Amino acid sequence: MKTNKTIVEKQTNKSFVVKFIIESSEIQKTYKQVLESFQASFETKGFRKGKAPLDVVEKEISFEKLFEEVASKIISQKYGEIIKENNLKPIIQPQVKFNKQVAGFNEDWDVEITACELPEITLAKDYLEKINKTKADSKATDENQKTEEIIKSLISSSKVDLPQILIDSDVQHQLSHLVEQVQQAGITVEQYLANQKTTIAEYQENLKKKITEEWTINLAIQKISVDQKIEVTQEEIKNITDKNPALLQNLNMVNYLLIQQKVLEFLKK
Repeated sequence: MKTNKTIVEKQTNKSFVVKFIIESSEIQKTYKQVLESFQASFETKGFRKGKAPLDVVEKEISFEKLFEEVASKIISQKYGEIIKENNLKPIIQPQVKFNKQVAGFNEDWDVEITACELPEITLAKDYLEKINKTKADSKATDENQKTEEIIKSLISSSKVDLPQILIDSDVQHQLSHLVEQVQQAGITVEQYLANQKTTIAEYQENLKKKITEEWTINLAIQKISVDQKIEVTQEEIKNITDKNPALLQNLNMVNYLLIQQKVLEFLKK
């Protein structure tokens, strides 16, 4: 794909922005390919399926639909190339922005894409000593409470700069999930939040805090597993999936849960 020079801006929090211009010649080429793909299944009065001329197909399909298809195809291709060339490993869906309003397919597109890689976490050098002190000072008798105290100590010993785009992405995902749940229950989001005696702003703020804590815990556990060489064997994974074959569809989750369990056991000891 011919574009002018690509600019890749990497931030210390592992977010990144890529900027590039897609030339009109490349856009027009992709536009024709998209039209031809529509043409193959297009039916209208006076023409058999797939036999309508391109100009007829073009008039019948909305600009919005054509633009969506062209932009999706051409930008995803370019983004994939940039990821590979710069050895980037994004963990979320990218946010795409056009820096100039797009009026058609006969002009250059000024595109900006924002995403992020897995953030890095730093643990205090004395985090194990702090956890041991937490355990020694603990008056908890319940195992779950002891685990919670260890996790709180781990969070306080962790330092991580989470990209805003990562937090926003997770917030949006959970809000979408909430909408689906309340719709199934036959109520609105406003009614649900009113029952919970909270507002959408408060709910979002609490979500951000929860997501930040979850990412901090997950990253800390991952780092400890690497530092302490805590690993999961294939036999351990098999023991779990044999009992619940449905988990074969999500082996990454099984692996993480086993790692989490082993790291927490290590911290308890």
